[in-house]
Amino acid sequence: MRDFPDRGARAAALLILTALSGCDNVQWGGSSMQVVPPPPATDVVQVSAVNEGAASLGLPTGSVLFHVIRTASGAQIIPVAEISGDSLRALRRPAGVSPQAYEQRFRRAVLEPNSQFALFRRGARVGTATVQGNGPVSACGVPSATGLVTTVAAAAAENEFIAFRRGLEPDVVGEFSPPQVAGPIRRYGPLIAERSVLQNGLPRPRSWSGAQRDLQALDVIRGGQPEMASTFLVGDQLAVGPPQEDGWSVFFVASYEQRTGYNPFYTEVSDYRKVGKRAPKLVDYLNWNRTGGAEMLVQVFGAQDSWYEAVSQDRGNRWARVWEGTPCRGEAPGEAR
Repeated sequence: MRDFPDRGARAAALLILTALSGCDNVQWGGSSMQVVPPPPATDVVQVSAVNEGAASLGLPTGSVLFHVIRTASGAQIIPVAEISGDSLRALRRPAGVSPQAYEQRFRRAVLEPNSQFALFRRGARVGTATVQGNGPVSACGVPSATGLVTTVAAAAAENEFIAFRRGLEPDVVGEFSPPQVAGPIRRYGPLIAERSVLQNGLPRPRSWSGAQRDLQALDVIRGGQPEMASTFLVGDQLAVGPPQEDGWSVFFVASYEQRTGYNPFYTEVSDYRKVGKRAPKLVDYLNWNRTGGAEMLVQVFGAQDSWYEAVSQDRGNRWARVWEGTPCRGEAPGEAR
């Protein structure tokens, strides 16, 4: 990815990474554990060193991007995608490989007990996750894990993180200091959503505050006022499940200009009557490929599963979706492909 432009030359482009469990789909179950300090760090080795013949089994051979969700009793550790140069590669069980063999080898190579993961939030390293048990297997055959999370005090209230296996994480400089959701962000959110709704011929909600399901302050572009990311929904929830037939979603990321206020530089509008349910929500941002500026990870909720997208600046310095994992809809975890 490329360096972000100055705010005066703000070209839109954003990386919405989609790939749940390498598959970009699936609901994940809860976890059961207690939050305690992690055990001493263990040596970290490359996946290919752990698993002989990893490539032939469709296992990752390099760094894997994870989505870690803190829960009341522990955490879910979900593989998202393998980083391949400046792009991403979806994770899924190949055809001809048995579900049991793939799950066993994947857990042994990537999610073995007591393995540790570096946690990142808002572009800063904030803590560690430690695998303690097995989580659900996605419809693509990719397993997840349950575990424990420890963070710096400033990130104690944060519930979602981007993560990497310890020893394979990108170098990040700086302390966790997230921007706050201030008055201008709250005022401009409904105005941007209303503009998108009118431009796309969608019905207005009864209440804009009731339709706004997520609102976050970001610091993706250097300097100036913080950016904002927000999701508006009608006839739907930010979760896997069937929506109303006439439902819709609006997701955008906007930056601030002194003369015009907040304006979106990346937008997704989905009319469920035409494209089915697509309810996106920002997970977080990080320069995970170690080049250029930050990329953004977005989780998309569908009627039967969820998956991930990546949005980033393209060659024209415009923010755009550059990768989306393909959901394994209608497949059981143990079903051969």
